[in-house]
Amino acid sequence: MISPFPSIIRYMTIGARLEELRRTAQLTQQQMADIVGTSKQYVGRLEKGQNQTPNGVFLTEWARHFGVSARWLSSGDGPRNAAVASPSQSERPDFSKMAASVLLLRHYLDFTGDPPEWISDEVLLETAFEVVEEFGAEVRQENVFDLTKVLAKRIRGSQDAEGQVRGTRTAAGG
Repeated sequence: MISPFPSIIRYMTIGARLEELRRTAQLTQQQMADIVGTSKQYVGRLEKGQNQTPNGVFLTEWARHFGVSARWLSSGDGPRNAAVASPSQSERPDFSKMAASVLLLRHYLDFTGDPPEWISDEVLLETAFEVVEEFGAEVRQENVFDLTKVLAKRIRGSQDAEGQVRGTRTAAGG
């Protein structure tokens, strides 16, 4: 059962959130593993908290499968529902942030050696957009590498203790 107390869910571990999703969907650990192509043992280690930094690709696939926000799944922050996490279509998109997000995601994919066609992955692009938005300053060639590190941590599901965008030589937002 989903907790009616959002503050409790926020402090759950990644493994606990994954286990809750799995149990709510009445899946076995093997079925959960099959969704992303991993082992039952890997899922078990995640659920027991023995692995605190799961594969980011697995997280995005589980988020997509269960219709939850990748940010919520990785950190417990933000809305749980992926549809709620998306802004209204009536709002005009910020094209400069979108362009910076694509640049950042492209740099991340080059850095990790992941397939370039993942540039169109909605969850990865949303995560890159969140990093750009939280940074709050113009994304330039001299800071894209630092932001790539932040994106990599976000995709792996880890942030600093305050949940802030760090590692960019300037404070987020300016």
